[in-house]
Amino acid sequence: MGRRHKQLFLLLAGALLLLAACGNDTPPGARSELAGPTPAAPSEKPAQPTAAPTTAPAEKPAPPAAPAAAQPVGGDPALTVEQVASIETYRMHVEVASEGKPSVLVEMAHVKTPLAEDNQVTLYQNGEPIQMNVRFINDVLYLSNGETWSVISNFNLAELTVITPGAMAAAAPDLTLVGEEEMSGRRTLHLRGDKSVIPDIQAGSDSLSVKGAEAAQLDLWLDAEERFIVKLLFSLTIEGKTFTTEFLYYDFNTPIVVEVPTNIETVAAPPTPTPSEIMALLGFDFPIPDGSQLSVVARTANILTPMSVAEARTHLEEAMTTAGFSQVGDPVERAKDEFFYTFQRDERTVTANVFSVVAGKTTIQIGAAK
Repeated sequence: MGRRHKQLFLLLAGALLLLAACGNDTPPGARSELAGPTPAAPSEKPAQPTAAPTTAPAEKPAPPAAPAAAQPVGGDPALTVEQVASIETYRMHVEVASEGKPSVLVEMAHVKTPLAEDNQVTLYQNGEPIQMNVRFINDVLYLSNGETWSVISNFNLAELTVITPGAMAAAAPDLTLVGEEEMSGRRTLHLRGDKSVIPDIQAGSDSLSVKGAEAAQLDLWLDAEERFIVKLLFSLTIEGKTFTTEFLYYDFNTPIVVEVPTNIETVAAPPTPTPSEIMALLGFDFPIPDGSQLSVVARTANILTPMSVAEARTHLEEAMTTAGFSQVGDPVERAKDEFFYTFQRDERTVTANVFSVVAGKTTIQIGAAK
């Protein structure tokens, strides 16, 4: 976690990674059985035998047809609320539980333009709640433990969980229709599927496959008009234990104000190194892109460039090759817009990370922790 000072979130990360094996076990609705035809009452026994009928008896009624199997709804993958241009603000509720006991609760207020976010996070450790507040505003992240605020490097729920609406959106065409419901003020289509249609997920170094689980169920509520996920319920049962996760989006386009916190704890910033000091630390030449901001933390060089992720990756690869290093394998995609590299030159191994928190700015971190 060193590259973005996530020490404050070790507990949070451990809890949220349960989302890789969590969901909400919504039991299927009871299926009504089709009743067979009511048998006709037998006629009274005749007093005297009668002659054999001259016409063939009526054919026996055919048995009722079996209920038709539900068919997948098909169509395109679902959208996420972030992809819907008509929605500018929203709130989100995330609830994670194990065997019915909560482990994580998140309440988020989100503004798309300019980007701002307020996260109220509650973690449960041995049944006791631990609360924190994380805000993002004016390209700065703040963390509060309930007393003071401090500036932190990064906080992104999407990087700490495998199960997200974005990860499950592709499953929508393979789910079956349960019915229509009103949800968060929207008309939604309720879709459901079992583990046979829940996709395997690869999110950076984390992965999830439910194929070997005892049971798994995915429920999605899609906005009937714009086909984005309004609610997600996911459940997974392993070794008799059921883990559940719920995402719910609501309060679309209602006014949301995220304020810069007061009582911010001031931490003296380390002195800004010069490019020559970065070279001395690395022990080899590494061209610094114009307009970059430099820092050194725990002998790790951080170069915040005015580049896209793709441009920064190309710059890193070319610079390391020029310095005589060979890339070891392919970079590991740890999360969205985050790539971890290993380079080798003779007996020396150098690791590097390329990641972006704000669009148009990408950090090249050399000497990154594995």
